[in-house]
Amino acid sequence: MMLRNEVRVLVIFSMVALMGCATEYGPATWKGGYKDAHIRDNIYYVEFSANAWVDSVTAVQYFERRAKEVCVENGYSDYQVSQQRDVTAYQAVANSGGGTVLQKPGFSGYVECLR
Repeated sequence: MMLRNEVRVLVIFSMVALMGCATEYGPATWKGGYKDAHIRDNIYYVEFSANAWVDSVTAVQYFERRAKEVCVENGYSDYQVSQQRDVTAYQAVANSGGGTVLQKPGFSGYVECLR
């Protein structure tokens, strides 16, 4: 009985510790983030990938934020996205009680910067 309580405490502690692991907005790291590349002239490729602690709505907002930043950083005032894709990844995680599938939302697209 004592072992079960210890396991519960460990699980709760782990969950609380992992809550701080949500993808923050910024360049890509092991927790996710944005990547971008200059394709030609005023066209850029932008991608934002998150981990399982970020919802899809937030991931889209981060993608849009980076698209705007890329254009402003390069002297443009507006942008439009073409070929936007949902690049959400799924990861199966097994444990002694079964398993679960984690959803890692992500979005990518080509950004045309406009004056």
